[in-house]
Amino acid sequence: MNLNPFKVFAGVFLFIYCVSLSAQTKHYNFNNDKSELSLIVEKEKMKQLVVKAPRGKHGTPLLELKLYKLNIKADTVGVWSVLPTKENVWKLTFNIPDAKGFKIGFDDFYLPEGSLLYVYNKENSKSAVVYKHDDNPKGGSYSIENLRGDNVVLEYVASTTGQKPRLLIADIGYKYLDDQGNPIGGFGDPANSCMIDINCPEANLWSKQKKGVLRLRVNNSLCSGTLVNNTNEDKTPYVLTAYHCFQNVAAEEIANTEFFFDYEKEECEGVDRPTYKYHKGAESLVLNPLADGSDGALLKLSEPIPDKWDVYYNGWDRSGDGNAVTSGAVIHHPRGDVKKITFYDKPLTSGKWDTGNPDGSYWVVSYSLGSTEEGSSGAPIFNQDGLVVGTLTGGNSSCSTPASPDYYGKFRYHWDQSADADLHMSKYLDPNNRGVTRLEGLSAFDNKKPDLGLHDIIGYIENDILRVYAKDLIRKIRVIDLFGSVIYAKSSGFVSSVHDIPVSGWSPGVYILSVDMDGRSTKSIKILK
Repeated sequence: MNLNPFKVFAGVFLFIYCVSLSAQTKHYNFNNDKSELSLIVEKEKMKQLVVKAPRGKHGTPLLELKLYKLNIKADTVGVWSVLPTKENVWKLTFNIPDAKGFKIGFDDFYLPEGSLLYVYNKENSKSAVVYKHDDNPKGGSYSIENLRGDNVVLEYVASTTGQKPRLLIADIGYKYLDDQGNPIGGFGDPANSCMIDINCPEANLWSKQKKGVLRLRVNNSLCSGTLVNNTNEDKTPYVLTAYHCFQNVAAEEIANTEFFFDYEKEECEGVDRPTYKYHKGAESLVLNPLADGSDGALLKLSEPIPDKWDVYYNGWDRSGDGNAVTSGAVIHHPRGDVKKITFYDKPLTSGKWDTGNPDGSYWVVSYSLGSTEEGSSGAPIFNQDGLVVGTLTGGNSSCSTPASPDYYGKFRYHWDQSADADLHMSKYLDPNNRGVTRLEGLSAFDNKKPDLGLHDIIGYIENDILRVYAKDLIRKIRVIDLFGSVIYAKSSGFVSSVHDIPVSGWSPGVYILSVDMDGRSTKSIKILK
């Protein structure tokens, strides 16, 4: 066969040119003055109901949205005007055809102090959500969530300082719809009707634990997870969740995982949009597989968490004794919704997710109140002492089938049971190999250990709590009154050098606090109530 060299060259050139054009194709266009951006949507693909069946909770994360890259600097688009009050205002409108919900991601989001960013639908400016400097004080990545409908207006009111904002618009996430036509990852999802908002009275006893539970978005899918404490109690930002949330996800995508803290309603069954604190970026430390492991993942956030976020690093119990667990709760983000709580009231039983899992590597749980859904994957299950004992893989439980069991990868197996030592979480959560079996949680505020100086122990009463600090691991504590009566005694179960004792029922007066510690003689001090 004879080939015409010119035709071959022309064909190759045309192919390269077309590929180049395709690579540069923009998913948006502007009107003449760049005051409005319109997204170019693949409508046929977006009409597909992507979570009809099988249910996403079966060992897979919940696919939330399709991402359209923008990479637009706000100072190159939008229009500026001057209000009668002499304030400078910048405005940009987004048109998102046929959308019922979407989010806007930023690679840089910095608002100078005193400035305001109003976010609202064109038809309803009175319901604007207002963003301020404190929402992302350092700048960097951020995400504006829960945008409803097919349009939104960003309206920036400049501060009097003259400092410029930094708004680098990275992308728009176009929400998929469920089989009821509701956008995935919204709040107030009707599929979660049997579940309890975390700020309802039923959840009062879990006010500490809830501060550690968070919502994750990785590779456009949603999961749940929790911060966990380590035996150094140094507030290293470790996040425990499920491996299957990262299955088939490239390392660079894991590094861009988004974390939403305090994603909850301020009031029980409130209707206002949830507020949240946002972080993007993490390192994957342990990915214990689903198929032949216990489906556990441990990540470390790319930066420490500010104390003012008031988070809680949840404690854990790796003993693996299901009979010792009499009841407990699951705190999670079902279908990407605001934080919910679900309860169980029977001992945990051992089982496995599928035939390839090690024997007894999972907890099998049926709930007494509430359920879980897609997006709950990776959620912590707590025992009656408020300690994490596993992470959610999946199951058939839902509000319509509440009696069906769910399966949780055991924290004991995540810890050190894999034949591959690289999959042991113990080396991160017990870095000095102290052999701790149970560890209490750590608050960003309440458990700050003071400088003991020359003292072996310090104790003081605050808000009806006697807070005890020791120089070494506590072994025994006893409190007696001046008549020699024992008011409080504890001789086991200590896992740190900090301990809290409720004193609301104690009479005013002087008490003697005695503490036994590792490697030291018993120390006693007086406490005044």
